Amino acid sequence: MENTGDEIKRLQSCINDLISVLALPAIWSGSEPSQIVGTLLDALLAMLRLDFAYARLTDSSDGPPIEVVRLGHRQHPSVQPQQVGQALGRWLTGDQAASHFVVPDPAGEGEVSIASFSLGLQDEVGVLVAGSRRADFPTDIERLLLRVAANQAGIGLQEARRSGEQKRIGEALEQRVAERTTELTRANENLRLEIAERKRAEAQLRESEERWRDVFENNPTMYFVVDAAGKVMAVNPFGAEQLGYNVDELVGQPVLGVLYESDREAIQRNVAQCLKQIGQSMSWELRKVRKGGSVIWVRETAKAVLRVNGPIVLIACEDITEQKRAEEALRQAQADLAHVTRVTTMGELTGSLAHEVNQPIAAAVTNANTCLRWLAGDAPNIEEARAAAMRIVKDGTRAAEIISRIRLLFKKGTPERELVDVNEVIREMIVLLRNEATRGSISVRTELAADLPQVMGDRVQLQQGMMNLFMNSIDAMKDVDGTRELAIKSQRAENEQLMVSVSDTGVGLPAQQTDQIFNAFFTTKLHGTGMGLSISRSIVESHGGRLWAANNSPRGASFYLTLPTKVEAHE
Repeated sequence: MENTGDEIKRLQSCINDLISVLALPAIWSGSEPSQIVGTLLDALLAMLRLDFAYARLTDSSDGPPIEVVRLGHRQHPSVQPQQVGQALGRWLTGDQAASHFVVPDPAGEGEVSIASFSLGLQDEVGVLVAGSRRADFPTDIERLLLRVAANQAGIGLQEARRSGEQKRIGEALEQRVAERTTELTRANENLRLEIAERKRAEAQLRESEERWRDVFENNPTMYFVVDAAGKVMAVNPFGAEQLGYNVDELVGQPVLGVLYESDREAIQRNVAQCLKQIGQSMSWELRKVRKGGSVIWVRETAKAVLRVNGPIVLIACEDITEQKRAEEALRQAQADLAHVTRVTTMGELTGSLAHEVNQPIAAAVTNANTCLRWLAGDAPNIEEARAAAMRIVKDGTRAAEIISRIRLLFKKGTPERELVDVNEVIREMIVLLRNEATRGSISVRTELAADLPQVMGDRVQLQQGMMNLFMNSIDAMKDVDGTRELAIKSQRAENEQLMVSVSDTGVGLPAQQTDQIFNAFFTTKLHGTGMGLSISRSIVESHGGRLWAANNSPRGASFYLTLPTKVEAHE
């Protein structure tokens, strides 16, 4: 009866332990795997009076295994789970699960009996090991309890893993949703800013278009918009009105239709150049023909810009008709003044010019008398008479050339540009002024470059400019003592130019007034007009050149002028 009572107690204890083990999943709900294993090992250690309980869990993410150990009161408390796991390694393989062995105590001294069980199917979750120094360990009831505990733990751990995985998935999903929400929020904000910026740009564009339209429609300047083919795409009302048209009459028509015929070819070249240089401004002057046939001068500023359908040319036209008339009146006044100055200068040179003309005439008379004597003899000397007659022809030609040059200087007419040999102009002026220099005891020295290029200019104007410079030097030497020399030099200069210098040994430039000598009406001569040097500078500058002066050492002055060359002298 006593044995039966003990057996009943063991069964009751086993049932209680089994109930405790089966109740563990309720405690494990929502716990981490390490917490589940720790609770299991604590329960087994207490129920079965074990010396140690050890579990190793595999990591579902291929990380290091989780190892947990619980020790009985007789074991070394400092033993680490990894030490136990290392000592039990050879008995923790899958094929040894649910087996019984006697092994060296991994947590103390001596030997212990161990029983190992898989957690999950084929130890996919991990391994449970229970150890005791009792020789009868594990009994059938203990094995049953350990197996049930292992099964329950396997189920609880798999559930924890699934729960953890779901939690991780949920957290990852929440993070992705949060990140996506942040991205969408940022994208929405960027879109809002972009829409706001686009609206602002559209508003600015509308405002710019309105300003442009106001300028185009209401500005008192002629505006044309021309396509690459030369057709008028747009013209402002003021531009059409200035030409006597309305806008509809010009739009769609060739822009050449309102241009002066002789200007059309040049404008076509200019517009073509504009189209080659997109974005660069070009300016030119031309004539436009109004609907009634009258002509106006305009200065056009054009720029080609790219559009979706191809390049267009924007042209702003400024009416410069009055300016052109004023320039023409100024040119005429300058020409009249230059003519008056020439006539005045020639009047002052009457004696010298008369002497220049009388010389070849007197020589012709002498040669005529000689010819008559050779013919009047009893035996006329035909050869000598012929030679005398040839000298008469030569003297007559020389007198005619001098008179022709004088007539040109007296002639009043519009400037005519042609290729001019500057050395020839210098020689002609020296001939006309030679007697004036002789009367003043002035020697004339020339150093003229043989390869001097020709210039494009008005011959009479260049003659007058040279004559004014020569006369200015001659006048400056009339009252000086010592050597009186007029030196004239021509040579090539840089940048396709030629240079002429006129140097004298006269009184030099006026002190403190050097910068005024080219001003109109400035003179240091008692009976001077003050126009000679001013006219010379105007003539040189109208030919694209430059005229300046400097003092010589020890006395005298030099005048330098440059002129642009066009072609070589012998072309």
